[in-house]
Amino acid sequence: MTTALTKKALLSLLAASAVAIATPTLAQDYGRGHGDRGGGYGQNYNGGWNGGGLNGEQARLAQRIDRAAYNGRISRREAQSLRWQLDEYQRVEWRYRRDGLSHWERRDLQDRLDRIERNLRGESRDRDGHRW
Repeated sequence: MTTALTKKALLSLLAASAVAIATPTLAQDYGRGHGDRGGGYGQNYNGGWNGGGLNGEQARLAQRIDRAAYNGRISRREAQSLRWQLDEYQRVEWRYRRDGLSHWERRDLQDRLDRIERNLRGESRDRDGHRW
């Protein structure tokens, strides 16, 4: 009985965190893509580039981490480490976006997301600390 309640509580928490992560991304008007210089979120903020790809990718990655932890593919400690990496990414992104993103900063942010994704894949495959 408590297992069922725990699963329901975890599922509710997972859904709430997914909504909380996705809400800022959903609120943005991304226009027609990176090359779009007319309208959209970020116009005159950083040279017309709106960064929608990075925000969407970050939200999807956070959901994948939550899902992997919930399904037992990664341990809680591994999930916590990956979430810490995403938090660090957000701090760096905020710092970069204050003055607008340069080409190098966009590349660095993308590299950081790619590294976190590789870490998630590696943790999912290493089979330590979870129920394989």
